[in-house]
Amino acid sequence: MMRAGTIQRAGSILGVAATALALWLPGAAVADSQFGTNGLGVSNMISHARGWGMGGLSTALDDSMRVSFSNPALAAGQRQVSMAILYAADRRRAEDAGGDTRYNSSTFPYFAFLVPMGPRLGLGFGYNLEQDLSSALTNSGLIAASGDIPAHTRLFERSGSVFRVPGVVALRPHDNLYLGFRVDAFFANAEERFELDFVESGIETTEERVEISGRGTGGGFGVAWKLPPHLSVGVSYATSVTMNASRRRIGMNGNIASRDIDIGFPERVSAGATLRWNRFTLGGEVTQAKWEDLDDTEQLAPLGGYQDVTEWGVGFEFAENHFGPFLGRFPWRVGFRSSPLSYVTLDGKTIDHYSFTFGSGFNLGRGGFCDLALEYGLLGDASTVGLEENYYRFVVGFSGQEPWRKRKSYID
Repeated sequence: MMRAGTIQRAGSILGVAATALALWLPGAAVADSQFGTNGLGVSNMISHARGWGMGGLSTALDDSMRVSFSNPALAAGQRQVSMAILYAADRRRAEDAGGDTRYNSSTFPYFAFLVPMGPRLGLGFGYNLEQDLSSALTNSGLIAASGDIPAHTRLFERSGSVFRVPGVVALRPHDNLYLGFRVDAFFANAEERFELDFVESGIETTEERVEISGRGTGGGFGVAWKLPPHLSVGVSYATSVTMNASRRRIGMNGNIASRDIDIGFPERVSAGATLRWNRFTLGGEVTQAKWEDLDDTEQLAPLGGYQDVTEWGVGFEFAENHFGPFLGRFPWRVGFRSSPLSYVTLDGKTIDHYSFTFGSGFNLGRGGFCDLALEYGLLGDASTVGLEENYYRFVVGFSGQEPWRKRKSYID
């Protein structure tokens, strides 16, 4: 078990991190990606905070101190009860073709828990935000080209998310071969509000709300190989998901109209490798997101439609010499990721998304670790797709382990 001193130190660090995050967030309304306000949900890089600082790597980044279910096979390497939790805060600036700018921020959690059931079997579960449907607000002026509609402002607000609850079974049939299987439960909950305000004409403001809720199931599997002494390779697959949902529209006169819809998410295939040499770790991965089987679903962001996209990321880590028994090795991490959005504009243009990541971390005694990551991202281009955005994302992750049994074979 963790010693009291270690727990007290971890609590102090948690308090400092919470204070820093509170100062990071502005006091005004909380909001997410402006691409979300235009109907575009923005996916997140699903990995632990160490991988986040290395370009979002998660497919072959083997690390027994942290838990990630992106590739469920990696969970088979654990020997102790393990837990990981992640907290992130965004600060965004968006600009459209007219020069309008907005500042906003968001937070979202990640949690994973793993219990080894012997030297070659592990069971786990978790929670993570799969897609940000945004908690955002826009207020823009509109004037009809024909002049038939008086000048007015249109307010659009959406809040909600899609989150995933995974259950994982991981096996180690051979010392250097890991297999993992995952079953996912998906849940969606979102609310949209539209408001037209004809200020100059004196026409009464009109307003309506749309509520969307749904659920679905999916799954996946993964394989990881350790090729001693330095190389690790991983492959993972996630099924496409069709969520059964309901859409409830509440008009300005109180009338309610409801109907059933389907919300789809693509299948994903990922492959990656990491090379570890003494204090250096170099990794890369590529992911293909395929929408071809989901043409009949009604998405939350129709616009110009969807396309298959290829994402890729690379990362590097260098661990400094020991800084004493508490801090241990002090790592430095950098990475880059290209993850274009699956949505295309009305005229068929791709919305690019690039991000640069930086990270570090330190030990929490012998039973845990604290990871820090900073991501700088660029989405879209106002001159080509009508909207662009840059953002900073600050990530804090905590992971810890406890002995499962007092047997030497179960403890790293």
